[in-house]
Amino acid sequence: MLLFARAALALGMATLCLTPAAQAQSEPQSQDQNVFVMGGPFTTGYFGDAFFFWDDHYESNFFAGIGYQHFFHHYESFKLGVEAGIGLRQGAQTSAELWGGLVAGLTEFSFGDITITPSITAGLSVVTDTIGVETDRADKLGRDVPILYYLAPEIAISHAAHPEWETFARIQHRSGGFGTIADIDGSNAAVIGLRFKF
Repeated sequence: MLLFARAALALGMATLCLTPAAQAQSEPQSQDQNVFVMGGPFTTGYFGDAFFFWDDHYESNFFAGIGYQHFFHHYESFKLGVEAGIGLRQGAQTSAELWGGLVAGLTEFSFGDITITPSITAGLSVVTDTIGVETDRADKLGRDVPILYYLAPEIAISHAAHPEWETFARIQHRSGGFGTIADIDGSNAAVIGLRFKF
């Protein structure tokens, strides 16, 4: 067992020593990973209503979150990856949200130095408690809904001078998926955010 521990330690030290050299010889990174922050108000309407951002249908409740994406598959302008994040749902009630899922995006819409990237994330969302109109809907349903589907359509914008930075707008949506988990359109927040790609 001691011999195994020594071998593992030696292998670990060798890996640490060789990693910088290997990175120096490799090609530059293609910005397959990113971190982001975002925030915005919850809406009183349903998922489709959240797209009409100019309508005055917002709650006093607010969402703020951070997340991470890693893209592992590229085909021409299409990319596929995973996303995970954690957020705070703040208002008269306070709730935390944890979500994760697959994210798919396109990167083919360029106008001069501006690139517009539509994407969508789909997965699961877990919350510690409901908030705002989501609480009313859960009460009508007659049970708690801590786990629901997560869906986040998004439009991101970047500039050629700093392609590592991206601003975006998305809908932070939780629902029962047409009754497959629960017959509920849980919550919808209209958020804006900033992303750093590396």
